[in-house]
Amino acid sequence: MVNKPCRCDSKPCASTCPCFKAKVHCTDKCHGNAPWAEVPCLNTATGLKVKEMKPAEVRKALCDAGLSPVGDKVELQKRLAVHFTSLSGGKGEEGGGGEGGSGEGGQKSGNNVADLMEAITSNEGDFAFILSLSGKIVKATSSKAELRKAYFLLSSKVHPDKNSNSALSKKAFQAVLESFERLANPEKFEEQEEEDDGKPAKKRKKTERFTRGNGGCYPTRVRCPRCKDTWNTKDLGLEDAAYNFLMQGVKQYLCGGCFLRFGCMTAIHYCPHCRKTFEYDPDDYHRKITCGNDKCDKTFGFWMFTVSEKREREIRREVKEENEKLAKTRAQQRRRGARADKRVGTLTNEERVKEQLFVLGLLDNCPRCGWLLERGLHKDDAREHLKNCNDQKQIKAYQQSLKEKESKENSKKLAQESQEEMSAFKTWEYNGRQVGQLWMLSENIIKRECKKYNLETDDPKHVLISKLGRVIRDRERKMITMGGEDHKSTHDITPIHKVDAEDLPANMEGMETEELQCVAASYGLDFDHKSDVKVDLLKKLESARLKGSGLLMILDDQSDKKKGRKRKSSDNEDPDFKVVVEGNDSD
Repeated sequence: MVNKPCRCDSKPCASTCPCFKAKVHCTDKCHGNAPWAEVPCLNTATGLKVKEMKPAEVRKALCDAGLSPVGDKVELQKRLAVHFTSLSGGKGEEGGGGEGGSGEGGQKSGNNVADLMEAITSNEGDFAFILSLSGKIVKATSSKAELRKAYFLLSSKVHPDKNSNSALSKKAFQAVLESFERLANPEKFEEQEEEDDGKPAKKRKKTERFTRGNGGCYPTRVRCPRCKDTWNTKDLGLEDAAYNFLMQGVKQYLCGGCFLRFGCMTAIHYCPHCRKTFEYDPDDYHRKITCGNDKCDKTFGFWMFTVSEKREREIRREVKEENEKLAKTRAQQRRRGARADKRVGTLTNEERVKEQLFVLGLLDNCPRCGWLLERGLHKDDAREHLKNCNDQKQIKAYQQSLKEKESKENSKKLAQESQEEMSAFKTWEYNGRQVGQLWMLSENIIKRECKKYNLETDDPKHVLISKLGRVIRDRERKMITMGGEDHKSTHDITPIHKVDAEDLPANMEGMETEELQCVAASYGLDFDHKSDVKVDLLKKLESARLKGSGLLMILDDQSDKKKGRKRKSSDNEDPDFKVVVEGNDSD
């Protein structure tokens, strides 16, 4: 017990704090009887745990919790400590509040979840209010990233799998899911309402142009994720409309400072009002949103520069070629990965190789502890070090640092892959959602689209494309039957023999078997994935492409008689070959 309590109502506890020196937690008297959440004090069970975390870890935890990672070190630590305390159901000034997971604390937590589900179901239809029950206040104008955070926070609490699949949890989870879909993708439900109003709608063209006004819109500031340089179209010699293509997720561009290739998903975006960063999603480009930062509730849109129809066609061709190359690269990486998995190798062999390279002077650092082989040292010094390298504490610390470095590299790689996948998907949408171009999408995107139609996702990519294409075609045909010729189409289901040449792969002969399988599946062609080789798939694609085109075929007499074709006679014809015009029954 401390005789003279400290005063941490205006500044955080430091090494001079009597409570901190006595290794006891601060009380209400230390806070001037103010609530713990409103003072900067961190001398509590939860606060002390947060203080041990690194700044990067604190920011990451805040982002995962859907809270703002902007502020000084003390602000961020306090924000995270308050969040952890609210999750535990305890008070911050009471020791052990962050550990409440059993007994009365656990029962209270269970009751809180039940009350939360009741609140969700009783307010069904009030979408913004439901998502705000996550603790993160959202509006109909919030960005998709902010809505997604609130959705993840709520779904982690009310998901049926975490609540014994109770009827209440299922109903609450459906309400949360509907709220997210309604706010994040309002245009989908507007289209449904338009289709249900009985008015005819114009059929969507393959190269439909979208135009809108720029009221309340700004050409927002974008920065490179690596060097933080501002991305400026004029400095890079790009057209103004490059901003449109970047923000729609259609194209990626190079940074003028470090030459990093990045897109809208990995770029750093700034609010035009408060000048702070916010998370951006390509679906927000045609919306008016708020940045979600503290004390900034102003809405804004994204500027849409004027671009000619000819330039749009050129961009469609460019991004299609880029995505074809990307799809081919992904296929090559999968094949290399499959071959690598078949190779015989162990971790022990890898360690032995690294140690040998270290002895030979081809590695600067010891593969065990990270000791640096300085200039002037030789093989004997490296061997001597390996013989005496037994400090387990140092070895463990070095291995941990390697794992952290590898984890960061993997995070960057995943972010880039996510950007490429989103870019391919937006390109597919930009080109009219052609079912015949599903093969250009990544397997993750195909699985995501399959889930929308409640399809199984455990099959290979070409099987998933076949199932997805079949469902979309059936749905479009039914809509045409029910709605007539003026029905509003959501996908382009043009068969392969009617599509434009620019919509097909540029070089099918240079594609591998698995890529051709995906192309054939996209256009709904039948093939045997076990027996059909590359040549067979090319023949089937060519045959389907030339269907009904009146091509000239060279046949002999027997096949001519069997098929009942009429031929034109000529005095100078070759007796071994006859020319038949297919599809022409008249002379």
